Amino acid sequence: MMDALRVRTYNVRFGDALLVSVPDHDADTGLTTTRHLLIDVGNVQAGEGGADTVFQPVLEDVLAELDGAPLDLYVMTHEHLDHVQGLFYADGRLYEGGLREKLKLRHAWLTASAAPDYYERHPEAEKQLVARRALYEDLREYFRLKPEAARKVVPSFLLNNDHRKTGACVEYLRGLAEQTHYVHRDAPLEGTHPFKEARLEVWAPEEDTSEYYGRFFPVALGLERKPGGEVSLHEPAPPAGVDASAFYNLLSWRRRAVGDDLLAIDKAANNTSIVFSLEWRGWRLLFAGDAELRSWKTMKKHGVLKPVHFLKVSHHGSHNGTPDGDIFDAILPVRPPDGRQRCAVISAYGGTYSGIPHDPTDERLRSRCSLSTTLGSRSAPYMDLTFEDVGRTRAPPRIRRAVPVRAHAARQARGHTRGGGKRRA
Repeated sequence: MMDALRVRTYNVRFGDALLVSVPDHDADTGLTTTRHLLIDVGNVQAGEGGADTVFQPVLEDVLAELDGAPLDLYVMTHEHLDHVQGLFYADGRLYEGGLREKLKLRHAWLTASAAPDYYERHPEAEKQLVARRALYEDLREYFRLKPEAARKVVPSFLLNNDHRKTGACVEYLRGLAEQTHYVHRDAPLEGTHPFKEARLEVWAPEEDTSEYYGRFFPVALGLERKPGGEVSLHEPAPPAGVDASAFYNLLSWRRRAVGDDLLAIDKAANNTSIVFSLEWRGWRLLFAGDAELRSWKTMKKHGVLKPVHFLKVSHHGSHNGTPDGDIFDAILPVRPPDGRQRCAVISAYGGTYSGIPHDPTDERLRSRCSLSTTLGSRSAPYMDLTFEDVGRTRAPPRIRRAVPVRAHAARQARGHTRGGGKRRA
């Protein structure tokens, strides 16, 4: 039986996959059960940061930790492929459709806007979604026809926001658990998870996601759609009486906005992330998905921000995932209220997106807590953070990195766990 809460951050390259294992005491029965909560599982679709080979050791380890017991709760934070495609991929490619039977998942939380009838109930959000998808299709066609216009990160952004591929993964996740719940800040959580002692609280998103859609900039892509669906790129000529130089400068200026529009599409999904806290025996842990500034400001407005001891850093440590100022101070105040040590973890992979890792964000986090990242552990399958029962001990969180993948077989043969520690009796 575990005597500490453990957060295992899997190295899925550029993506998220976390397994939280919690000794959960039932005061009515006097029994303590180790419950497991799995978050996301996915990575990007382009470059080294999106290698699918990482998912087999992740799922093998998850199933080994469950040891035949059901997975208690799965959380899909938001609808981006670097968070949702791992289980879908593993079930189809590795388990031949048998993963659901192996996981025996009891409850699943999906972000509210993933509900099949969500947009029927929220017409304003539907308008925003339709506009976003139409813009996405235009941008995809534009870069297909003019690939030289795509900057380095554009292919990754296009793939990660592909609503068709994401939709297939989300449809799979809807049917994975015995009970699926679509959660938001005001959603009642009773009956949506089996935890007795541990307390879960959803900080975001709002039920109506229309407020997360930012401004889209007008673009002049020059696309011509012909009967039958053929699309071509047309360079318009200046109208009569209009200075040609000024006209083409205007076109160039408006086309420069395509990158901003792609970012706005990406932000809208990030800001629908489930942000939730887990409180256990004096510790408060915060799992922030990919929430960006607009979501954090909404959380502040509704007064849900609290000091935490652990932070799963939002959006892979990017500059827009961890706001500065009073929001940062609210969750990681300069002086911890109870004097306990604090820690944070970033799951990312260098060279996938410009600005990640973001050194100023890392420095800001290190000024308040210890920071662990998967960036320096490319060959290790996971890293663990453990939180002892503060009623029994005042020990700070313990950090343990797994052994590199290449050494795993040899260590396992000598009676070690995947993490390199001796098996407990």
